Amino acid sequence: MTFKEAVDIDFPEKYKPGIQAVKGSDRDKFDFLKSSRNINGSIDIDSALKKQYPEDNRWDYSIGYKDVAYFFEVHPMTEKEIATIIKKSQWLKKILSDKAMNLNSIRDKSCPFFWLSTDSGCDIPQKSKKARLLSDYNIEWRKTEIQKIIV
Repeated sequence: MTFKEAVDIDFPEKYKPGIQAVKGSDRDKFDFLKSSRNINGSIDIDSALKKQYPEDNRWDYSIGYKDVAYFFEVHPMTEKEIATIIKKSQWLKKILSDKAMNLNSIRDKSCPFFWLSTDSGCDIPQKSKKARLLSDYNIEWRKTEIQKIIV
């Protein structure tokens, strides 16, 4: 199954080519993907499910790369936001198992969910307990590591 097929089944009419589903204010965070011909499309999960889950901490995006679904959250990267990011990742896991089974079927289950900073700053020490907590929840937040996994 292709990324487009999975999105079209799980989220009718929400598929966008390239990274067009990514909000303009977030696009520069995806600079490591922009020139790639291997991008299969994208979906703004947050916008697609906002009406159904208005009070939930929703995950932002999925991007297809070589027909594998990867999941990205663009959010301020501070230690105090870690609990929110974990809630968002737990919400995403539930959505993938209950609503977006096709998208879930084309994701690499060993691959983490990705957290990209809304700005250039990050106050999370790499060897801190909070950083280990992110790892426990399979969330990658270091952009250099994200690039190694995807590109």
